[in-house]
Amino acid sequence: MSFMYFFWGFLSQWALGLVTSAFSTSGMTGSWIDQVPLLVGYLFHFIGFMKLKPANVAFGKGSISALVLILLSIVQMLLPVNSTLTSQPWWGSVLTVIVIVPEMFMIYYLCRGIGELAEAQRRPNLREIAARRWRLFVYCQVTIALALVTSIFANPSEPNAWGVVAGILSIVYVILNLIVYIMLLTFTWRTHKELELDSL
Repeated sequence: MSFMYFFWGFLSQWALGLVTSAFSTSGMTGSWIDQVPLLVGYLFHFIGFMKLKPANVAFGKGSISALVLILLSIVQMLLPVNSTLTSQPWWGSVLTVIVIVPEMFMIYYLCRGIGELAEAQRRPNLREIAARRWRLFVYCQVTIALALVTSIFANPSEPNAWGVVAGILSIVYVILNLIVYIMLLTFTWRTHKELELDSL
């Protein structure tokens, strides 16, 4: 069941995200609710890493990233939205960039750990899939980082080229992010089915 924690983590982030975004955009609750799916997902990931820690050292390192993400999610939930600091346009972008780093480490160690287990169990196809999933996640994170950087130069009152580029990159990110979630869901499900973890 160890790999299923990652499956449920990614599924909860995606499915619960759809529900909570509906509440926050309608104004029924505060924006803090958007962090709930992420927090739940990171908790699942942390448990999965801790259970898989004896199987490969990469999973132990991944648990540190998951723990950092849990703490960052709690911080984002507790930050006062209307304070002078958080109301500044650049604050959300800075916090998002901070979150990107541990997320990349978490997915890296997840894919690395699975890849090394797959290699040890002579499953080269699964090892190659792990490498591809990691590359796809990197492309997704680079896209959102570029969107955030270009949005800094965009002028909401007078649309310019930077605003157009930021808008296009944001759309690409939304599509790519959905693909990444689906790919990670199928990947962790396949890993659960194919890799042997009898001792865990």
